[in-house]
Amino acid sequence: MSPSTRQNLVFILILVTVNLALFLPSMSGDFLWDDVLLITENPALHDPQFLSKFLTSPFGGSLGKDENSRRLERVSQFYRPLTSLSYWLDFSVWGKNPAAFHLTNICLHILNVSLLFYFLSLLGVGPFPSFFGALLFSFFPLHFENVAWISGRTDLLSFLFIAFSCLLLLRYLKTDRSHSLRLSGLFYFFSLLSKETALFLPAVFLMIFFSRNRRLKILVREMSPFLIAFAAWFGLRSLSLSSSGFLLSGRPFGDLFASIGYYVYRLIFPFNLPFTIDADRIFGRTEYLFLGGLVVVSGIVVLAVFLRNQKKGLTPALLLTAFLLSLLPSVLVIFSEATVSFLAWRFLYLPSVFFIGGMASLFRQGGKRPAVSILVLIGLLALYGMELYPKNRAFGSSEKEFWTGIKKYDRENILARFNIAQFSLSENEEKSLEIFNSILSRSDHFLYTRFKTRIHEELAAFYTFNGRPDEAKRYFDELLRTGPNMSQHFYVTYASYLALTDRPEEGRNIIDRLLSLFPENHLILLHAAKFYIILQDYDRALELLTRDFALFPTEEIKGLLEQVRRVKDKHPGPVI
Repeated sequence: MSPSTRQNLVFILILVTVNLALFLPSMSGDFLWDDVLLITENPALHDPQFLSKFLTSPFGGSLGKDENSRRLERVSQFYRPLTSLSYWLDFSVWGKNPAAFHLTNICLHILNVSLLFYFLSLLGVGPFPSFFGALLFSFFPLHFENVAWISGRTDLLSFLFIAFSCLLLLRYLKTDRSHSLRLSGLFYFFSLLSKETALFLPAVFLMIFFSRNRRLKILVREMSPFLIAFAAWFGLRSLSLSSSGFLLSGRPFGDLFASIGYYVYRLIFPFNLPFTIDADRIFGRTEYLFLGGLVVVSGIVVLAVFLRNQKKGLTPALLLTAFLLSLLPSVLVIFSEATVSFLAWRFLYLPSVFFIGGMASLFRQGGKRPAVSILVLIGLLALYGMELYPKNRAFGSSEKEFWTGIKKYDRENILARFNIAQFSLSENEEKSLEIFNSILSRSDHFLYTRFKTRIHEELAAFYTFNGRPDEAKRYFDELLRTGPNMSQHFYVTYASYLALTDRPEEGRNIIDRLLSLFPENHLILLHAAKFYIILQDYDRALELLTRDFALFPTEEIKGLLEQVRRVKDKHPGPVI
């Protein structure tokens, strides 16, 4: 073994050890937030035909197989089949053990860190600067959401395949072997199947080919694997989602620049971070608009100079253009009507590479003063670690402990504050009502109408099932005044409220109406069965649960079926 190989192995072992120490605390955590939808309550993971369907199924599966259910779900669905496959593999081996899912995330991150170290070394950054860059990427505070949160896996997988695609392209540029180019296109396809983050990659590769004075015929041949991969992904996505169109949120275009400006600011100063980003405090802020506009204009100018001056100056143009393009899929989500988390730390996993790569280059230039470089590195790692580690530990909690453990909840976005109040409701009603009222006091918030309804639904359900029908009535009356287009959650809760307040026929009419509209919807069938359990009509409840289990054979429904059968045989009181 050569000295350089031995040195690289030592570096890799250090990186593995450091990342395990940083992220292992998250392994004791529960399924959290979107994890429930994507894993624990995802019927697709229980489907025996999963492997034959996952390439043409929406991310997270579908909770309804009838046309009305599909129509309602289309607006909020994504297409990420390889991430779904990774969840299915974890689920098939470990069942619903969150520690195993967390460990997979940690292993993916370690692999990405190792690939970044290798990639920087191939670019000639040097072994020590490459190692420093990989260390900074390991400690980078903005990555807590990607690694410590199971649902952050989309960016980890997408990055993994982007890295392989770039490495294979480098090999092609050095050897001119066409199979490396085709494999690069294949891994680009895999990255798209993990998350849409990689959409920009062919544009970056085109700049590289263009800088090498390729003739048009050769340029078309070199770009064809990536164009074919994109076309295949787009076709599969269209087939899977059957989308009726992209519904616009009505956000002003300036919010795009504010988003870019805020992301750039946080890449440079990733400290004192909330768990979520409150977009309402970012959009329209002059400083972020200015910074975002400055970065975009700089990118355009650098690209124009690159194209004008005989394609010289590739590296700065490539880095800045790639950085902006890597941000683009994430900032464009603010224009989607379905979006609630307009800005998120996990969106910066890939863009942070360009910032880290620039810092690694600075370490290389500081080679004449290694002591200074090492001191700067140690200082940064200490600051990054103090920001990152407590958040990883927080993700190592139960879902309830996670939300109720956030003390500075006024810094979080509206969805996080809603969750904090929701999980605090049973133990600290006063605190929950205070948070809910703080949300309701902001009638100028762009998500006010949506969350006003959700808060009233949550409080109506809480008071209904805690034997306080008079207080529940107040919120149901408010919801009924808002109009007929209420959520499924409202109607099933209202039906249960009617059953518990001696108006079962009215509740039954609502349930029958829902079943006629959504005859193959998992949530409607489940809640309809629970409604009939309240009425002690166990035959009807068993019929609905049997239909649900035939469509969505989950362990939860199987267990509930067995429980209701036992109750029916013994004829005890109602079970909810």
